Amino acid sequence: MPDYSSLGLPTERDGLEQFDHLQAYRRLGPIYQLSFRGERHVVIAGMEANEAAWRNPDQWSYHEALVPFREMMGPTHVTQLDGDPHRRKRRNLRNGFAMSAVVRHLPMIDTVLREEFARAGARPVRLHDFFMTALTRANSKTVLHCDLDAEALTHFIVFEEEFISGTILGEARHAHYARPDFVAHREFVFGFLREVVSRRLAGETRPDSFQDMITDRRERGEPLDLEELIPEAYLLLMAGTGNTAKMLNCGLQHLLANPEWLRLLEEELSGYRVDQFMAGMGAFPRLKATLMEMERMFPAAPVLSRVVEETFSFSGFELPRGTRVLHLQTLPHFLEEVYTAPYRFDPSRWIDREYPKKAHGTYGGSTHICLGMNLVRIHAPVAIANLLRDYRVRLGGEPEISVNLNYGVPQAAHLTAEWTSRILTNPLVAPAPVAQS
Repeated sequence: MPDYSSLGLPTERDGLEQFDHLQAYRRLGPIYQLSFRGERHVVIAGMEANEAAWRNPDQWSYHEALVPFREMMGPTHVTQLDGDPHRRKRRNLRNGFAMSAVVRHLPMIDTVLREEFARAGARPVRLHDFFMTALTRANSKTVLHCDLDAEALTHFIVFEEEFISGTILGEARHAHYARPDFVAHREFVFGFLREVVSRRLAGETRPDSFQDMITDRRERGEPLDLEELIPEAYLLLMAGTGNTAKMLNCGLQHLLANPEWLRLLEEELSGYRVDQFMAGMGAFPRLKATLMEMERMFPAAPVLSRVVEETFSFSGFELPRGTRVLHLQTLPHFLEEVYTAPYRFDPSRWIDREYPKKAHGTYGGSTHICLGMNLVRIHAPVAIANLLRDYRVRLGGEPEISVNLNYGVPQAAHLTAEWTSRILTNPLVAPAPVAQS
């Protein structure tokens, strides 16, 4: 096990999961070492760490840091690529994930989510499961056209959740991924996508983002390889669904517990039409503020694992090649000097206020910024807008959801909720028009 004591770093005796990040940062500064899951790591934290980590992406080896993604998704998977191969891959994926590529699907995303809210009816649902199902259905009608029945949906959703939860288990992931039920989900998922991609390569066309990616590559003379396209199809279908579901699941509890802000937000959304989002969220400042606050308080990946590729200096210490680093990129979300009362859910803090870019680490930064960010920032406002415009929402029970910065700890709890139509209680409210596909 490597020991970084020769670097002269301060040491935190406890493991990452047993101590308060903020207190460690206050006490030890923006860089220190600790033991985490049987290995020594250097921790970097704060806005200065975000600046240093995002300034030069080539100083990191994502290939070494993100081995589980390569093992599960193959050697061309974007998350674990470095340097020029990573830049080529991001260019090849651009027509699937750029905001301009996603925003054209707004009408259909809106239609699918409205159908899902209506289908749930006035019965309790598990919020996280509901949102993940609804968003996956939306993706199957927009970015990757494919026919997902209930069985297929279950395979994809369970695989995604189990795969991501296994990426932070260290060597224990091998046993996690070897479980017969997980193997069955994986075989179904990749077998299903192999058929989808094979049909496309054989000449089938669909009006979706995947087709745009294929067409763009053909025009640029890029090779079209079945084994490379399968995990890309998976990304289109599932990227962002779990993270968005977790954020909405947690954020709704805080939103519904803030009646004054909720009233103002419902007022803003009473005249919501999806076409208004085509020009951004300028007409919905309270909705934008609400979602920014949800992103701040409930980041899906509070900490990122990194491995140093090119020796560099940070805060007076030189980190040699091979150093294992834990980057606490969302710690600035909870610094009082940046966000007043940071543990309070307060969307109003975003009204007429700009914060430093390095203070918002939810999606990472630089060329390795989260690929699914634009999908999240389309799905989340459409979901909230439809829910609050058309329904009155009530949570079942009061499970505790606390802000937790520990590495790999999902920001979720199994909340249940039910909603009743506003039309039933207010006959003056007309039903929303149904967009045409």
